[in-house]
Amino acid sequence: MNTYQKAAHRPGEKRVSREDIEKLLELSCSDDPEERVTAATYLCPCHVRHRNEAVWAALYRMMEDSDVRVRRRAWHTLEDGGKPGDPAFVSVLERALAKEKDRVVLGYACMFSGMIKEREKVEMKRATLPEKNRRGVCDFCGAQNVFVRHDLDTTIPSDGAFRVACICEPCAKKLSPEHLF
Repeated sequence: MNTYQKAAHRPGEKRVSREDIEKLLELSCSDDPEERVTAATYLCPCHVRHRNEAVWAALYRMMEDSDVRVRRRAWHTLEDGGKPGDPAFVSVLERALAKEKDRVVLGYACMFSGMIKEREKVEMKRATLPEKNRRGVCDFCGAQNVFVRHDLDTTIPSDGAFRVACICEPCAKKLSPEHLF
């Protein structure tokens, strides 16, 4: 749990029991918008406090509800926790960005879209960074406690599976210029 999620679990927040979750899941499918607002309010991670896929499926469904109050309350739950990178959420997010008319819901969607794009940007940057030097055993010459890197072109059988070979700088230079450190 990150610091924002911990802050969301304030003392005094009503915890929802497993029996209550079943009732709230039924309310999330109700024809009455007030009952769906209640369900969205109490299916929030600050009340449920554990990952329950049925709860998240209901919240994702309520994020596309016909009543704007239900949509607002369901989108608000992501501020208290959740997985912004969840594929089910990403598809809901894309539909909201394309079709949503409510300013508040659209604000939530833009905020979470920005977070996802920022995370993707960091991952792309991390992929371009050079691999850190690490010590190990070279799979080519057997030298121990030397700086090695992974040779992605060579695999080694290990316990019925394959792993990427580790290669030291002298062996990499012997093999070819493209294997240079």
